[in-house]
Amino acid sequence: MAVDRVIKSGFVSILGLPNAGKSSFLNAVINYELAITSRKPQTTRKNLKGIYNDENSQIVFVDTPGIHEVKNKLDDYMSKSISKSIDDIDLVAVIVDIMTYDTDNYYKIDKIISKVNAKKILLINKCDLIEYDEEELIKKIKSKFDDKVNFEKTFFISALKKKNIKNTIEFIKKELPDGNRFYSEDDLTDEPTKQIIADIIRQQCLYKLEKEIPHGIAVIVESMKKSKSKCMNIVAKIICERDSHKGIIIGKNGIMIKNIGTGARIAIERFIDNKVNLKLDVVVKNNWRDEKTLLANYGYDGKEL
Repeated sequence: MAVDRVIKSGFVSILGLPNAGKSSFLNAVINYELAITSRKPQTTRKNLKGIYNDENSQIVFVDTPGIHEVKNKLDDYMSKSISKSIDDIDLVAVIVDIMTYDTDNYYKIDKIISKVNAKKILLINKCDLIEYDEEELIKKIKSKFDDKVNFEKTFFISALKKKNIKNTIEFIKKELPDGNRFYSEDDLTDEPTKQIIADIIRQQCLYKLEKEIPHGIAVIVESMKKSKSKCMNIVAKIICERDSHKGIIIGKNGIMIKNIGTGARIAIERFIDNKVNLKLDVVVKNNWRDEKTLLANYGYDGKEL
């Protein structure tokens, strides 16, 4: 019986405030648009594993929701997801937005990582956007954290332009223990296809809808079936909280839902490498973000954490 070759392997949790670039970093690392991104806070709602593979290592990165105040049961689920991400972790990567680093909100991250015995690195993101003095900036950012929090290394990165990503990965490899692969070398994630497709549709809602409406939206994929012509027929529901929001999502003469569907279909076809026929319906469920049963139905089941 063949024995797996010993390599560098382990789990890395990605933590940060909303919009720091956690999901963009994950996508840059695995070189694939797996995690949805947008400029709106709370784009990431649950932990998402992205798997980096090469000949001598396998690193399982865990993208997490942005750390923010809890206002409803969905927020509570996201908060617990972050706590879950640091269970039995090998390394924590804290991402800081260079454009908004001067905030007092880092105590929220500090509170979490101060409890973790795993090694920690600091990633200062969006470094391509402004000029800076490295030593001075590192000093200012580290002052936001408790003196007991020790970062093994600091990297200035641009997740969007993939600057310094390779060096970051190489350093992480050296810090990980020897072990075996947790997943196949071909795997990019362990997330179900339906969930990724639901997130792709929600991403289009985030892109195209304004103000607070996207925060009250959930998406579920009800069915996926291939036709005789090999086209993938997908039926999905967009759940919102108010009748007025439903009207905005559908838009005048259905133009908004059509735009959302077109953008989602193109992205889904790229993801599954197959022609797609996408049917979207919009359903109102009042206050679903505070209903445990509905949260579980929509993929945010606290029992899994």
